[in-house]
Amino acid sequence: MIALDLDGTLLRTDKTVGPETLKALQAAQAKGVEIVLASGRMAASIELVAAGLGVDVCLISCNGAVVHGPARGTGGRKLIFHRPLHPEVAREIVAFGKARGYQVNFYHGEHIYSEDRPQLRPWIEIYRSRTNSPFTFVENLDDYLHLAPPKVLFVVDPKIRGAILEELQPKLGSRVTMMRTDPEYLEFLDPGVDKGVGLAKLAEAFAIPLSQVMAIGDGENDIPMLAVSGWPVAVANAGPLCRAVGKFFTKNDNDHDAVAEAIAQWVL
Repeated sequence: MIALDLDGTLLRTDKTVGPETLKALQAAQAKGVEIVLASGRMAASIELVAAGLGVDVCLISCNGAVVHGPARGTGGRKLIFHRPLHPEVAREIVAFGKARGYQVNFYHGEHIYSEDRPQLRPWIEIYRSRTNSPFTFVENLDDYLHLAPPKVLFVVDPKIRGAILEELQPKLGSRVTMMRTDPEYLEFLDPGVDKGVGLAKLAEAFAIPLSQVMAIGDGENDIPMLAVSGWPVAVANAGPLCRAVGKFFTKNDNDHDAVAEAIAQWVL
């Protein structure tokens, strides 16, 4: 099994996948290797990437809160794992974000619910341009807070993200996992949810020992995934915290088929 982060790992800066990487993924699957796409994105957004790979993949979405099996077989993808935020915690997070005027993404099912205000539009477009995620604009997010979302996300100025995290940590405590991903993103998940948890659940479903799982990533949210895998690979453009967890390292970065390099060297 090979688990791949998307942005900064599988995807190039222009959000495409290099031809050598496509060939490597197809060769790995031909040898019986399960391919997994692991991202903070919702499943519907990951599917857009999966459609162009030429392989059947499993999905770890919302940074591990939702896990789906492959598309093959009858009935489509099987839901393997789902651990949402408690609605009460989600309500508290949304109320905080709205009171401060932050862009708040509220995830549920195949929707990202968001209020659409002129001052929020630049932040909405930042997220949409990077992920192609489908937004459902609503007049008031409060009308949806009876739902249990797999995650809530703030899109904010990177200059204030650290201060927001520091303010919320004592308020939310152990009731939530807070995660910094892209410079503008602050994500909120159920406690104990991360890509490593999602990958472990998926490997268990396939009866694949974690010692036989490779995880490839570049960012802080990839660290738990690399930490549980037997073959943790940090790409050349990985940040220092991610590299500290890696045991294997590519010479190439995400713009130069780092994933293809890792598969050719350690899988095929």
